[in-house]
Amino acid sequence: MYSAKRRFRLFRDPAFSPTPPEPPFDNPTLTLGPAVSVVAQSPFAGGGNSYSFIQSTSSYLTTPGSDDRAVGTGDFIIEWFSYQSTLPLFQRIFTIGDFPTMRIGVSIETGTFYYWAGNAFRYSSFSATTTNTWYHWAVVRSSGVTRVYRNGVLRGTQFADTNNITDTTTPLAIGNTNTFATNAAFIGYLTNFRWVKGLAVYTGNFTVPTGPLTATAAANPYGGSNTVAIESGFTKLLLNP
Repeated sequence: MYSAKRRFRLFRDPAFSPTPPEPPFDNPTLTLGPAVSVVAQSPFAGGGNSYSFIQSTSSYLTTPGSDDRAVGTGDFIIEWFSYQSTLPLFQRIFTIGDFPTMRIGVSIETGTFYYWAGNAFRYSSFSATTTNTWYHWAVVRSSGVTRVYRNGVLRGTQFADTNNITDTTTPLAIGNTNTFATNAAFIGYLTNFRWVKGLAVYTGNFTVPTGPLTATAAANPYGGSNTVAIESGFTKLLLNP
């Protein structure tokens, strides 16, 4: 018996063009001080790594000055996860410039959060930070108003902020001040440090990220609300060791 074979041809819709995968995010040049190491410590249930800092002049991470961090008077967000082993005075999370002329910077000193901008102290809030606990922090400026969030909740009071951050030459120091002082060294673990220029990612209290941060992201990737999408080009620095 003759059995006809049916042949099928696959036609491609000329209007269909698959979106190519986004290229991997490239950080600027990073320099780790001799006392900094990458360890298997993470705020996420799935595990991960962080940078380990100790009280030492050799404990720092730096990247050269850049227009990427000259946020002007525009919107931005700087966020990170940190775990402090001790809470002495002067621990710097990050700085561009040195006290008392920091272009922008944050320190958490004996449990109080301090924010500096435009070469002057701008904000403080007793954070009730304790040792040996992971916290997510975010400094967000939107339309000339800066807010500080801890674990997704606004801390203290928002404040008017039109400080013009224009420095393109001073390096960014993470975990220490620019002059690498022992008493300014952060002590503990830090990970998922993200700097976004030109976009206020968080618009109100939000759900804390439960996985590693990415250079681009959909709106509200961890549920909840008040987190806008990050499109390509806005993230300028992303440290996921």
